[in-house]
Amino acid sequence: MALKVEVYQKEKVRPCSPTPQSLRNYKLSLLDILAGTFYNPFVFFYHSCAGGPRRHDYDELKDSLMKTLSVWYPLAGRIKDGSTIECNDEGADFVRANVTNCDLGEFLRHPKLEDIRQLLPLDPYPNAIDPAQPMLAVQLNRFRCGGTAVAFCIWHGLADGGAMTGLFNTWASINRGEKPINPGSLIVDASAIFRPGNLVRPPPMPLSLKNRGKYSSKRFVFGKRDIERLRNDYYHPSEHRRRPSRVEALSAFIWAAVIRAILPGNPNLKTHLLINMVNLRKKLNPLFPSQCLGNIYQAVAARWEMEADGGGRVTAGFLVGRVVEAIDKITDDYMREMHSEGGFLRAILDVFKALHNADEIKYLSISSLCNVPFSQVDFGWGKPIWIGLGHTLDDSAVFMDTEDGGIEVWIGLAQKVMCNLDKDMEFHAYVSFSQIVSETSFSLRSAL
Repeated sequence: MALKVEVYQKEKVRPCSPTPQSLRNYKLSLLDILAGTFYNPFVFFYHSCAGGPRRHDYDELKDSLMKTLSVWYPLAGRIKDGSTIECNDEGADFVRANVTNCDLGEFLRHPKLEDIRQLLPLDPYPNAIDPAQPMLAVQLNRFRCGGTAVAFCIWHGLADGGAMTGLFNTWASINRGEKPINPGSLIVDASAIFRPGNLVRPPPMPLSLKNRGKYSSKRFVFGKRDIERLRNDYYHPSEHRRRPSRVEALSAFIWAAVIRAILPGNPNLKTHLLINMVNLRKKLNPLFPSQCLGNIYQAVAARWEMEADGGGRVTAGFLVGRVVEAIDKITDDYMREMHSEGGFLRAILDVFKALHNADEIKYLSISSLCNVPFSQVDFGWGKPIWIGLGHTLDDSAVFMDTEDGGIEVWIGLAQKVMCNLDKDMEFHAYVSFSQIVSETSFSLRSAL
């Protein structure tokens, strides 16, 4: 049964106090520009507060959002040119809707990407960012049972996972009647370190990465014990300097399974890249605030090569060292050297050139939101019971923490590759739950 969502109110929410003239122009960094033209779409689901301490008051949420935008003022602005946000207090989109044919419990039994997308306030994948488009849009969806889905679309050019956490926690704190923690540390100038130069838009995606046929997206849940087992199995003190983290161990495990799933249909594969997104806030000196605005992350690549690796069975224990090595490479000195004189941008363009030969080189991109406290976002209604993704996932995956210490993985692969992955008993031996969320997707317009 198709989900029925009826929008009954749309309005602009502007900051409750005007942005000072001295703060009217917010400069985007190179990493912001490379993040792409799409929005980060997330949906937070909350039980009805019937009999609880506070009901779901949408007028109250609107008022607290006005106060939040006074702190996060670039999110109330509009793009002025490819490298500047004009903080003109145009505001965020604020939409109210009813889900007329479904209770929250029914929805969460088998959530589908197309249904999650219906809860969003706008299309998260525009062809280009228009000067009239908001940086932030919110849709409040009330289910028949009284539960609420708070759906966010935040322009990726302004916010990564750390920034979104800061926004959500600020809004939630204000809505609970509390003061946000140290609001003066939330807006920083990352462009001073990650200089955009003359770049005003992401480089074009290689033609080989467009229109690649049908994709499937699935959710996989890995339990805490199984992840710890992977960490222990992959740690050999004589070979590795340190025990791999949860994310590193699971990244290597999934990477190996994906390579195995690709090879039967693509015997010409010579190289496969695993691209991990690394939060730089604690890597740089001086440190960046943990929840500041911007894209303060670096993409790093680990490499598997058929010829160099002997062509035998691909195992995670073999690959985990490469994942750890690639992530450990990211230090303050390395970052500053990479970003001097355009070195990082040249490296990105070199990867894009290599990806033109899609039969011989492929990749999997992983973004981890583990240890990003989305599950703590409490507007006074309690913590969210689940968080849904509205992302298009083509050869990419997103990691999120589960309540019991495990990791939920959303991954999108070509349908034939996903079919082979489903037959991989070594992979499924560690999976505690799986669910198809989408059978077909469209290309993700992103720089990475």
